[in-house]
Amino acid sequence: MRKMVMVLVFGLALVVFGNGAVLLGQESGRNPAVQTSGGDLEGRWADAAAEVSVFRGVAFAQPPVGNLRWHPPQAVEPWEGARSAAEFGPACWQARNPDNSPYARGELPRSEDCLTLNVWTPADAGDRLPVMVWFHGGGHSSGVGSATIFDGAAMARKGVLMVTANYRLGPLGFLAHPALTAESPHGASGNYGILDHIATLEWVRDNIAAFGGDPSNVTIFGQSAGSWSVCALQASPLADGLFHKAIGHSGGCFGAPRAHLAVTGGQATEVSGHEVGLAIASELGVDGKGADAASALRTAAPGEVFQAQRAAGRGTGVVVDGWVLPALADEIFRVGDQNKVPVIVGSLSDEGSTLYAGMAEPGRAAFEAGLRDQYGNQADALLTAYARELDASTRTAGQAIAADRNFTWQMRAWARAVGETNDVYLYFFSHAPPVFRLYMPDRPHLDYPAGRRGAGAYHSGDLAYAFGNVGLVGVDWNARDRELSDQMSQYWANFAKTGDPNGEGLPTWPRYDRDGEPALEFATYGTAATSKVRETKLDLFDGVYQVGGN
Repeated sequence: MRKMVMVLVFGLALVVFGNGAVLLGQESGRNPAVQTSGGDLEGRWADAAAEVSVFRGVAFAQPPVGNLRWHPPQAVEPWEGARSAAEFGPACWQARNPDNSPYARGELPRSEDCLTLNVWTPADAGDRLPVMVWFHGGGHSSGVGSATIFDGAAMARKGVLMVTANYRLGPLGFLAHPALTAESPHGASGNYGILDHIATLEWVRDNIAAFGGDPSNVTIFGQSAGSWSVCALQASPLADGLFHKAIGHSGGCFGAPRAHLAVTGGQATEVSGHEVGLAIASELGVDGKGADAASALRTAAPGEVFQAQRAAGRGTGVVVDGWVLPALADEIFRVGDQNKVPVIVGSLSDEGSTLYAGMAEPGRAAFEAGLRDQYGNQADALLTAYARELDASTRTAGQAIAADRNFTWQMRAWARAVGETNDVYLYFFSHAPPVFRLYMPDRPHLDYPAGRRGAGAYHSGDLAYAFGNVGLVGVDWNARDRELSDQMSQYWANFAKTGDPNGEGLPTWPRYDRDGEPALEFATYGTAATSKVRETKLDLFDGVYQVGGN
C-alpha cells in the first residue's frame, strides 16, 4: 500500500502519495501535489472533472544564466515548502516569427531562465504508467514545450503520462567556441540544448514515479528539430538507459551534421563549429580563445547574442564534439553503437509547401543549372523523377526535392539503420490538414492562397493528430480529421505502453523490414498499409548524402 502524506499548501490540506501521484478526486479547492527530489509541488486539475492533473513550469535544472551560460545544465537547488506549478514557464530565448506564417508564435514570454518541463497525468494514475517525453521543433532556434498544440491531457486520458520540455535554443543552446571547449573537462562545447534533453530525462528517471510514471518505460518523441534531437539522443552514449522507445516526426540526423568542433581531416566541413563561434564572438567584439573570451561572451545580453549570430550570417546546431556526439551519427548507427530501442519514424507528403514557402521561383534554365551545380550527375535523374512537380513550377519542384531530401529520405534512412536490430514502424502522412497558425490558438485563422487545405500534408501538419488535439487548436476540422486524430494518438499511446503501436480497432501497422519496406499511410481516404514510399525518388538521394562519413 502506498504511503499517504498530508501536506498543507496555501492553507489547504492536500492528500499526496509518498511514491505516487496525487489522486485526490474532485473536491473543490483541492489541488494535486507531489514530492520531488527538489521539493514539494502543487499542480492543478487540467479539466473541470479533475480527470487529469497538470504540473506546469517545473524546473529540471538551474537557470543557465551568468556563469552557468554555456555550461551543462546543473541540478536544481532544493527548496522549502510547496512550490506552485500552476503556470507554464517562459520560452527559451529566440527570435520572433512573422505572423503570416503557420509557424508564428506571437509574443512569447522569453527568458534565459527557461529550463522547465510540464507533466500531465491521469487522476487514476496508479504507479506504473508509461511515460512520453516531447521535444519540440523549430530548427533548434525557436519553439516552446508549453504550446497548446502539445497539451498532454488527451494522451493522459489514453493512459500515458505526458512530459513536454524546453531546451536552450540558437546560439545560447548550440554555440561552439574554442574558449568554451577549453574550459570544459570533456573538451567539448556547442551541444547545450542536447544536454538539456539529457537533463530532462535524468529528471524523469529520478522523479517521474512521484507522478505515477514508470521510469523504466520512457518513450522520447519529437518533430523536425525535436526529431533530430531524438535521433541524436539515440546516437549519444550519454543518453544510454534514459529512454526505452523513440518516435521521430520529420527529422533525422543521417548524412549530418557535417560540423565538427574543429577541422578533422576527411570528415571536415567547410565551416567548423569553432569557426561559427568565433565569427559570432567577433560580432560581439570578443576576440581570443581563452578564459577572458569566455567571460566576455557571458556578459552579452541574450538579444545581443542572437543579433551577433544574424550579423555573422552563421547558423548554430548540433556538432560532433567527441562527448555528447562522439562521431557522425550515421557512423554510430552503421557500426551499431546507438541506443537500441524500438522506433516509430515518419514524414509527410508535402513537407516543403509551407516550410519552404519563401523559396525562389527561377526560370527553367536557371533552375536546371542550379540543380546540376548542386547534384552533379544526379541532376538529370532528379529532373525526370520530379517532372510532374516541375510542370507546376520550379518553386514546387524545388520544395518537393528539398523536402524529400531533408525529411522523407531521412526517415527511411533511420528505419534502415535500426530495422535489423530493433522493431521499427514507418509511417507516411498524406492527409491534408487545414492550414492554421499552429502555435497561436487565439489567432488560428490564416488565409492561405490555395485554400484552407491547399498546402497538402505540410510540415508539422501531423502534430494535432499525434497529440489527439484536433479541435483544441486549429480550424475547420472534419470527421476524417477527428477519426485520424483518435487513430494516430492511440497508435502512439499503444507504442508507449508496449513497443507495438497495434491494438484493437486499429488498422494493422506492419513492422518495417528492408526487403518490402512496409509503412502505414495516414491518408484522406483511410489509414492502411503501403510499401516502398517514394522509392525511386528517395534512391536518388542515397548518392547525395555521404552516409557513414565516407
